[in-house]
Amino acid sequence: MCIWVLSGWLVFRTLLGLALYIADFVTDVILAVEYALNEHYYWFGLTLGFAFGPQLIINAVLAYLDGCKWYYLLPVGVPAKYFQVLYAFFRGKDNPKDVLETREEEDHDEQKPVARTVNHLLPLARLVGTLLESLPEICLQIYVLIKTGGLSSLEIPPLKAVTMALSSLASLFSIIEWETHFPKVVAWVWGPLVFVWKVIDLAARLLALCLFASIYRYLVFIVVGLHWLVMVAVEYKFCRYFSEGDAWIESGADVISDSNNCVKFIFNTFVVAPVDVFTWVTFGSRLRCKVQPIVNSLLMLFTNIVMVSVWYSVKETEAWYDDPALWVVLGGSFGSFLLQGLYWLCYSPRCRCSPLEDA
Repeated sequence: MCIWVLSGWLVFRTLLGLALYIADFVTDVILAVEYALNEHYYWFGLTLGFAFGPQLIINAVLAYLDGCKWYYLLPVGVPAKYFQVLYAFFRGKDNPKDVLETREEEDHDEQKPVARTVNHLLPLARLVGTLLESLPEICLQIYVLIKTGGLSSLEIPPLKAVTMALSSLASLFSIIEWETHFPKVVAWVWGPLVFVWKVIDLAARLLALCLFASIYRYLVFIVVGLHWLVMVAVEYKFCRYFSEGDAWIESGADVISDSNNCVKFIFNTFVVAPVDVFTWVTFGSRLRCKVQPIVNSLLMLFTNIVMVSVWYSVKETEAWYDDPALWVVLGGSFGSFLLQGLYWLCYSPRCRCSPLEDA
């Protein structure tokens, strides 16, 4: 492909990622301020916590992987890395074509700083920072609309609508970017499948959580907490079990593969398992393990069905969205479960439809 096309695409992708990341965060903060001004301090605290909490986690991860730098302490590590990459591109210090080719040929620890940032650090930062911020924010705003009657009357404030739209776009962008960042993955083959799967998967999961929370405000945190604990145990058990042979697949895309068991446990507990609560993504540590996706997909299917069934049975009022929401959650949960199986089958290098080149 023409070098100018490759360079333009990489620069555009980087600019788009930065714009979505900042816009998503800023709109969340503005919405939190609006809640505070209207004396909705409970929603203000949750909105602000969901906005800033993931930033602390991802800046800690970046500080470990990239060395302790001043911008990780503020924490503004993700925008700082974006500006560093863009500065290198526009000054001609790093050729975008070389950065893309490096992704296919070298392990992350052998790449130059800009290439490693573009190919590995920023996709990880966007994935974790966006999912742990955007998905809870979407849940919260839908919950607020349900409780205040805004969803029933379709009277959705513009700021809330913009916030949810940006959060949805940022989440999908970060997941697709992450799933296509692994070496040898053909983005134009894998990207559309991931997009369709995640639209269905996220719609069912987020709606199930919101509807259940509208009936049992605090019980939903127990459901989320139990899911998180189960996935922590599953990740820890199988990573530790296989560590005696080779738990963490030696992949050029796995930035934690050379770390000690303590770091792997912390990464699983505070990065991998929290993401598992909302959706499934392929971390480099489990590219070839069947246990985690099976357990997580069954948990998602079971909890989604239970939550939406309980909501539909005990809700005291009726609204236009009751039946559509029920079928979106049920149909989306089963559809996501089937796509999860297709995902795993296609990811096998022996499959002809594998997203891995030269499978």
